[in-house]
Amino acid sequence: MKNRRFSGWMIAAVVFAFAATGLASDDPLPTKAGGAAKPPAVSHTARQSRPIQLGTSGGSVVDLANGYCCSGTLGALVKDTAGPTQYILSNTHVFAGDSVPGGNGVVSEVGDAIGQPGLVDVSCQDIVADHVANLSDWAPLVPGGTGSVDAAIAEVISDKVDPTGRILEIGTISSQPAVAFAGQSVKKSGRTSGLTTGKVAGLNATVTVQYEDECGGNAFTTTFTGQLLVTPGKFLKSGDSGSLMVENKPANPRPVGLLYAGSPKVAVANPIQDVLAILGVTMVGAQGASAADVYPLASEVAQASKVKARHAARLSAVPMAVGHAIGVTKGRPVIMLLVEQSTPAAQEAAPAALEGIPVEIWEVGQIVAY
Repeated sequence: MKNRRFSGWMIAAVVFAFAATGLASDDPLPTKAGGAAKPPAVSHTARQSRPIQLGTSGGSVVDLANGYCCSGTLGALVKDTAGPTQYILSNTHVFAGDSVPGGNGVVSEVGDAIGQPGLVDVSCQDIVADHVANLSDWAPLVPGGTGSVDAAIAEVISDKVDPTGRILEIGTISSQPAVAFAGQSVKKSGRTSGLTTGKVAGLNATVTVQYEDECGGNAFTTTFTGQLLVTPGKFLKSGDSGSLMVENKPANPRPVGLLYAGSPKVAVANPIQDVLAILGVTMVGAQGASAADVYPLASEVAQASKVKARHAARLSAVPMAVGHAIGVTKGRPVIMLLVEQSTPAAQEAAPAALEGIPVEIWEVGQIVAY
């Protein structure tokens, strides 16, 4: 996370800094960051009175090493499928990102305290009064391997979190998840960029994401399958990792995905159904009957996904390729070939179509954990 190669997408506070930066991420940037956005009307970085709402700054209090501290977003509230215990939902790299002893001599463990606000917003100090939860479970990130979710939960400390699961600038959500579809209008509430809106651009995405093994540590990549892509890129910024993506509806929107990575051109989310299934939890929110939605082009998208899967090796072999997905252009499914840069070599190697499905090159830059 201290690695200068990632200075375009990380925000950090140096451990000996006297004041927190105005921006932050679980994957740090030097304290001096350019391109500051207009501050949101609601502060997502300030310490909240207890019980807190979600969509706010937070993270593990041991997430500091190599002269940096790191934080992300406390995304949403979930509970045990068979009991009343409530947990804060965020990403593995926000709650349990310290996977090597490295620069601080510790690794993430069950019971680690989760603070609000995150360390980057309190000058890297572990303040006991800021603790709101304790790390409970997470999906491991496998360096050089594959995965389906970047997700973690932390058991709420009594009276520290609003038990209805309200999210800043969104309010109470529905407890019933929604299935994503291409063109779906969505929103999120995150630590750095606050409330933003976007559209689902890609389904069933395979993406290679860059991480670090601790705050300011060594880089590694993990490739995820079955992901969601969202545009525009400014939908998610460094420090927004862990935000819950929901339908762009005014009242009780249904959860759609858990955001964790992106680039200047695109954001990436785990489908919320996969997150809940792997962690064995359900959403906390307004009760209601599950809607019998009819999703546009569902059968066509499913067929295109099978074609993409049959040609995954060819797509991944294109120079500068960082992933592939299924999108919809002019009412028909297309295969999105994600490349870091659309070089002549990439353009020459990319197929124009696969089994009759058009292939579109998307230049997205490097996809990194936010």
